[in-house]
Amino acid sequence: MKSLVTGSTGFIGSHVAEILKARGHDVRLLVRDEKRLFPELRQGYEIVKGDVTSSVDKLQKAVEGCDYIFHVAGLIKGRTQKEFDRVNAYGTKNLCEAIKLNKQQVFRFLLVSSLAAIGPAEDSRHVVKEDDIPHPQTFYGRSKLLGEKFAKLYDMPLTIVRPPAVYGPRDTGILEFFQWMSKGWAIQLGNEEHVFSMIHGLDLSRGIVEAALHESTVGEAFFLADKEPYPMSYTMAALREILKPSKNRTLKTPIWLAKSYARLIDFVQWITRKPLLPNSDKMRELLPLYWVCSPEKAKATFGFETKIPFIEGLKQTAEFYIKEGWIKVR
Repeated sequence: MKSLVTGSTGFIGSHVAEILKARGHDVRLLVRDEKRLFPELRQGYEIVKGDVTSSVDKLQKAVEGCDYIFHVAGLIKGRTQKEFDRVNAYGTKNLCEAIKLNKQQVFRFLLVSSLAAIGPAEDSRHVVKEDDIPHPQTFYGRSKLLGEKFAKLYDMPLTIVRPPAVYGPRDTGILEFFQWMSKGWAIQLGNEEHVFSMIHGLDLSRGIVEAALHESTVGEAFFLADKEPYPMSYTMAALREILKPSKNRTLKTPIWLAKSYARLIDFVQWITRKPLLPNSDKMRELLPLYWVCSPEKAKATFGFETKIPFIEGLKQTAEFYIKEGWIKVR
């Protein structure tokens, strides 16, 4: 089998590529800059230069002869809806169009979307399920939902995976949180508890591959997550115990102050033309209290359950960041 993986210079895409190779697939990587590949992926993989915003002609060469397409690439930091849509929505459309123009039949198109495409749970009594009415809160979430809609327009076997918050070695999305905690700072936004569904990157990557290879997942979408969600206070307490910074302090930020600071960031990124966090769009993601989804459909359909315990996963992540020099405990 030959598989194409987009986003292989990133956190999840790199793990998906390694898992596929370990399972005997010939793996082709769509890569904009080979220098950004993790060392483990620099040999034994076929490299095609480009990205999902490339012309459809170029993408035809990337998908040619592939049995499975794992579309993991995505933009997670941007300033405008247009910037996110260009990659996450129209990039998906470009890839689908390339498959269509090649007139080839793929066994599966696996699209990695996000819980953000559906939105948070309305309160502590509810969890988000796959058939809930989408109500994305952010540019990112709306772009991911549009990407799903584009993919559904094409006549091919499609499976959609929607991860919640993801963590683990190689991840940069949650790195800033670890950096604050390594300096002894926990961050509390407002007075109410925030609760999140989460999943370790290796569990997610395994689930992505298993979803693509299972015959019962065609035409379906799935949340992949740990069985239970985690309160932010529990997560921060666990990280303090793991990192053991010399001081333990909590930065309590009122909602009004956080919003005001985000508007200041908006102004700065408008001047610099570079995405900065936390901007007002990111704040719309941080304010909801319950980003909680149900993993039950994935378990019932193709038997997926996470294997890496949360505390062990946090330890692995911290050890990787320290080893790579990404954080320094003070």
